[in-house]
Amino acid sequence: KDLNISDYNIIDIGSGSGENSISLSLSKPYAKIISCEIFEDGNINLCNDLIKNKITNIKIFKGNILEFFSKILVNHYFDEIWILYPDPWPKQRHHKRRLINKNFLTMICSYLKKNARLLIATDSQTYLKSILSIIYDLKNIYKWENQYPSQWFYEYQNLPTTKFFKKALKSNRKSIFIQLKKI
Repeated sequence: KDLNISDYNIIDIGSGSGENSISLSLSKPYAKIISCEIFEDGNINLCNDLIKNKITNIKIFKGNILEFFSKILVNHYFDEIWILYPDPWPKQRHHKRRLINKNFLTMICSYLKKNARLLIATDSQTYLKSILSIIYDLKNIYKWENQYPSQWFYEYQNLPTTKFFKKALKSNRKSIFIQLKKI
């Protein structure tokens, strides 16, 4: 099916330097991509790549994702939401700061189109356990598509080599990739 740019919408949350946004743009040139990153350095790197590669289907939101979603008035807008390597906040007392929690995944569900995908990667084992528990709790709104362990490993997927993926490799941490579909 030929898609018009307004038909397919992706948001890359915590996009860092934009490696994933660029990869998505190249693999889905028909898509409108919003790259959401709060840190200026990452946005500057992404801007430089956009100019160098003459990419026009990526827009940048510099700010917190919760602020972004509070400004969206349209439900069922996104076909894909990507969250690669969110900050794991490893200390127990900081777990409340983790982006991926039951409230957040419930809230973003309303912004996903029917059968849209939520794609997550992490290299933190404690965060992974928390995410899996949340997925189980939300099994009535998300279907876990890659449930088999052989499908979890980031390096076996056709995914970009981001700065955080490289850091995980260097530290001998396995990166786990989770693909969910809105029911």
